[in-house]
Amino acid sequence: MASSRIEALDARITETVRYAGASAILVGRALASLFRRPFEIGLIVEQMESLGLKSLTIVSLASLFTGMVLCLQTGSAFVRFGAKPYVAKVLAVAITRELGPILVALIVTGRVASGIAAEIGSMKVSEQIDALRVMGASPVKRLVMPRVVALMITLPLLVLVGDILGILGGMIIASVELGIKPSFFLSSSLDFLAPEDILSGIGKCFFFGLIIAGIGCYQGLTTLGGTRGVGISTTRAVVVSSVLVLLSDLLLTKAFLLL
Repeated sequence: MASSRIEALDARITETVRYAGASAILVGRALASLFRRPFEIGLIVEQMESLGLKSLTIVSLASLFTGMVLCLQTGSAFVRFGAKPYVAKVLAVAITRELGPILVALIVTGRVASGIAAEIGSMKVSEQIDALRVMGASPVKRLVMPRVVALMITLPLLVLVGDILGILGGMIIASVELGIKPSFFLSSSLDFLAPEDILSGIGKCFFFGLIIAGIGCYQGLTTLGGTRGVGISTTRAVVVSSVLVLLSDLLLTKAFLLL
């Protein structure tokens, strides 16, 4: 019994390492292909609209209401300790350093990673990717590279929008519920925020975008088993991307704090 469990654990570890290595190689090939002709600028712009611009609505709403809820929760606690003037400062740092980037990344993971895996997976099971190879086109350059580059560009921009709306949402609640003037709230937030607070949050998103798009593309390209396989790949893309985003967030946060 013990030996079978050890063998199962060993098999799972081997599979995980193989998965990580294969997906990393795919992302590396995609980034390398960016600098080879043709440059596929049109495909990158198209994916920026599809993956980034079309995620703006859900990101904006989630960030706005999250800022409101966070201000409501922290404000009620701070009032009990007589620390109401510090609400704006804590809210601004919490959103820009951590809450904004991770919230937006997880929202985009649910929308984008699943969409990429489903789209490329459908192409795989319907043999469209094989047709690309027959025509002499590289699936990595045509399918993977535009999505990876587009998400690395648009995710930091989405986080910047989310940070602004989150702070504005907090300002609204602070004004209505806590009696804090909007001018005082904004001045406190801006005076307390340091450039590294904003840059550390946005900097993590380049890696988040790489992970989300890379895992989505890898799952799509390795889809097997028809429509059922597409569903499995879609689910796995979201789960794996979410776990890796959370893990990388911990590691990147520690790294930025050491800088």
